[in-house]
Amino acid sequence: MKPLAPTFAREVRRLRTERGLSLTRLAERVRYSKGYLSKIENGQVRPTPEMARAFEDALQADGVLMALADTPARPIPADDRVLLTYDAMFDHHRVLGHRSDPVSVLAALRPQVDVLSTMARSTDDPGLSSGLWLLAARYAEYAGWMEQERGDDASAADMTRRAVHYAVKGGDHELEAWALVRAAEFALYRGDARATVECARRASRSRSPAIQAVAAQREAQGYALAGAATLCEAALDRATTLQESIGASRYGSTSVTDQVAIATAWSYHDLGRHAEAAAMLDVAVPQIAPTALRARTRFGLRQALAHAEAGELDHACVLITDLLDDIRQVQSATVHIDLTSFSKLLFRARPAAGKELASEISAILFAG
Repeated sequence: MKPLAPTFAREVRRLRTERGLSLTRLAERVRYSKGYLSKIENGQVRPTPEMARAFEDALQADGVLMALADTPARPIPADDRVLLTYDAMFDHHRVLGHRSDPVSVLAALRPQVDVLSTMARSTDDPGLSSGLWLLAARYAEYAGWMEQERGDDASAADMTRRAVHYAVKGGDHELEAWALVRAAEFALYRGDARATVECARRASRSRSPAIQAVAAQREAQGYALAGAATLCEAALDRATTLQESIGASRYGSTSVTDQVAIATAWSYHDLGRHAEAAAMLDVAVPQIAPTALRARTRFGLRQALAHAEAGELDHACVLITDLLDDIRQVQSATVHIDLTSFSKLLFRARPAAGKELASEISAILFAG
């Protein structure tokens, strides 16, 4: 196979890896944030001479990066104020999505998708048009996730399709495979094991190891839904290998440090290995940033369910009680699925101490 031509993005990643630097460590040496460094390494940012000099000094590149600064992987003018402004705005929307209810987030997010796509169609600058289409794709993909959190899977799927369409116009063909991962997630929450596995398998044909890694995780979760333990373990092993090969580069939740560990615990819970799942989530959940309320409630609720099914109902009730305020705040449809499961379990067990908790859960599930 013919090796890929060197680009600024590829060389930055190669040099960082050779020097044993994480994105966090490199961020300490240059003036860019960890999130922006990830975009640079993925070719989503056009390198400027100032940027090239900063990386030359940080990575001791002997002039290689300066020479490649004029040959970016994707034609996105990073110094364009419009792109920089909307890129910063997207980060703000994502922060809101971590902590706020999806309806509020969508009220601000949806109009920006339309504005960006309209601007992309109107500009005569090919580089600016490409950048705007890619931003419109990011906004639309995130809006799709918020629609899912709102409980509207049809709107979520429609917004994800728009994101794929916009990404292709911007020159990014990977999002189509990511959309299949999202379809696997929809099926997972519906409890449709076959559809989860089928969509994940299709996504795994992507050329991107990062997408292959998360597709393998969804495939494992689909097998777990069906009780296919051997196939599940094989998919988890594949996910682990892929995740190790790509390092910090990843698709999916940016709030979760170890996505494979979360997927493994989720799968073990569905396979009836509740104590193992609980132990893994006891380690993984505290590593989620306190500001990422949506992720903490989703996986914290899974943690409580695992403990409850493992026979530790009192401990599970304590965990749920600590999550109630956050559950009320994020108003997540996917969280409510697991909250309903816990409510049923609590009803069957009928612990005397759980009556007040059961009442609070019912109030959340049937609010409005």
